[in-house]
Amino acid sequence: MIREFSVKAKPSNSKARAIFIVLIVSAFLFVMLSTLASSYKGIISGLGVILLSLGIVVYNKYILPIYYYDITFDHNSVPVFVVRQLSGKRQITLARISLCEITEIEKEDGKARRSHKTPKDTMKYSYMPTFSPDTSYRLTVNGNSEKAEILIECSEEFASLVSEYVSESQRDYPNL
Repeated sequence: MIREFSVKAKPSNSKARAIFIVLIVSAFLFVMLSTLASSYKGIISGLGVILLSLGIVVYNKYILPIYYYDITFDHNSVPVFVVRQLSGKRQITLARISLCEITEIEKEDGKARRSHKTPKDTMKYSYMPTFSPDTSYRLTVNGNSEKAEILIECSEEFASLVSEYVSESQRDYPNL
């Protein structure tokens, strides 16, 4: 029996925080250095601005957002997998997929994830809170509108439960 539930994805390491701090401190140092330099002030301060921009990107992608993975039902009582992102007070639904459209759930380590080649006709989405996690799961989706691969970071228990729900959903809703 498929039940509704929600899981908050937790980062498995703090690499993103360390990278963010290094980038922001380096940007500050470059800007300070540009005020002391007698020549090449524009280049030095430009590098500071680039490092600051990279720090903001890391913050917005890996530190600020909180991901939730939900199993719920749509208006037709079909079970769906939903990925939500909470950034500050703003909540966004990033993915909403019928469970019967998921064809495979595959556990990957970092090396396998980097070496994987996504087919050209397949979209790739990454909804992981960790910068370069040790393990992740690849959900292969073959839906009516598109083929996709979704990368999520979750526990083995959650992945096995979703796999179980996918099998049950495919059995109960074979025509979707």
